[in-house]
Amino acid sequence: MADPSPKLVRPKRTREPGGDDDAGSGSGVDGPRAWTIVAALTVILMVASGARFLFGIVLKPVSEQFGWDRAELTGAVLLGTVALSLCQPLVGLWIDKIGPTRIVVGGCALLGLALLPLAAARELWQVYLFWGVLASLGLAATSPVNATAFVGRWFDRKRGTALSVATSGSAFAQLLIVPVGAWTLTVTDWQTTYRLLALALLAGMAPLGLLLLRDGPPRPGPATASGPGPGPGPGPAGDGVALRTALRAPDFWLLALGFVVCGWTMAFPNTHFIAYADDMGMSVLHAANAVSVTAVFSIAGSVLLGLAADRHRRTSVLALVYALRGLAFLLLLTLPVGNLVYLYAVVLGISWTATTPLTAAVAADRYGARHLGVIFGTMFTFMNLGFGLGSFVDGAIYDATGGYGPSLVLNVALGFVATVGILAVEKAPHLLPVVGKRRLTAPAAD
Repeated sequence: MADPSPKLVRPKRTREPGGDDDAGSGSGVDGPRAWTIVAALTVILMVASGARFLFGIVLKPVSEQFGWDRAELTGAVLLGTVALSLCQPLVGLWIDKIGPTRIVVGGCALLGLALLPLAAARELWQVYLFWGVLASLGLAATSPVNATAFVGRWFDRKRGTALSVATSGSAFAQLLIVPVGAWTLTVTDWQTTYRLLALALLAGMAPLGLLLLRDGPPRPGPATASGPGPGPGPGPAGDGVALRTALRAPDFWLLALGFVVCGWTMAFPNTHFIAYADDMGMSVLHAANAVSVTAVFSIAGSVLLGLAADRHRRTSVLALVYALRGLAFLLLLTLPVGNLVYLYAVVLGISWTATTPLTAAVAADRYGARHLGVIFGTMFTFMNLGFGLGSFVDGAIYDATGGYGPSLVLNVALGFVATVGILAVEKAPHLLPVVGKRRLTAPAAD
């Protein structure tokens, strides 16, 4: 007996702008428009990251001008990273609610407005307020967590490469902002250096974000009788576990330990290296050139290590990065001061930027895409805490001992501790089922 119910005819699938089939189109996923977003985001993050790097350049002249010791000044960095850490998960939640574009533009404006009164600071509490609180809120809104949101929405097949490029903004800040800032400091003063960066943020980066950044391309919506409907703006898609599930997993805490070490070992180059080099008899420009070498190899290292992570076990590549981080400080500790410092800069550079995209990729494999924003945002707070603690402890060690030798030894040890911790990640239970080398689907999120 024939089935009296009418047959449902599947409509012919059409190519919707911004859909996965439109990957090569100008406005779609993985297309030229997506790479324009990445380019604009890289420039914005470069200038915003410059604010963090400038603190290390002005540390010694500010300390000498006002008579504040380095531990007192770097206490503002510690306060800032605590504020940054508290805000990072909230930024991830707001990205899901209002989109990453508004967050980035607002962060640029807030950061620029914080640097202007910072340039006029005359009391230590003003440095704590304008840098430790207000500037840190702006930095939280212009962090790699936001880059992850943009790349996750605009890229499917080329997400790894795009993430490496987008997060290289901090490396370009070392390459361009640090030498320009150091030169400006030699011909003017530290106040002018901060005012110029504030102008670049307010008059350049915020308008650039409004002009070029978009939350994401439209994706196909559910099919209707007339064919597939146009979808709304994209959001996080795919399966994944909830934050509370990830927090109960040992691999989350091992990755977070890696981020603590990453932030701690980034604190010395960012906050104390210029002062250390000056104490050792190097000129400010010579030290700034070493920072630029770090930036060049950071960009190259991030791309090459990203490619390696697509071909080999990602946790092994990430462990190698932390081993190189420890080796870099061992070289700085043992090599004589002079041009050999560039060898330290090369090794440090290779390991510099790669930690964030590689950790994000490992997290995506293990926790899925659905809640990756808040999971990675929470994880990223540990890098900020490590940076703040490292900056403060390095300054306290200098004030107590008159040198940075014990700080360098501690950085070497932490690099190798993180290496062991990341290697243990692969032995932790997987929260998502494994097919081949990648986690594909998740159990029901709790």
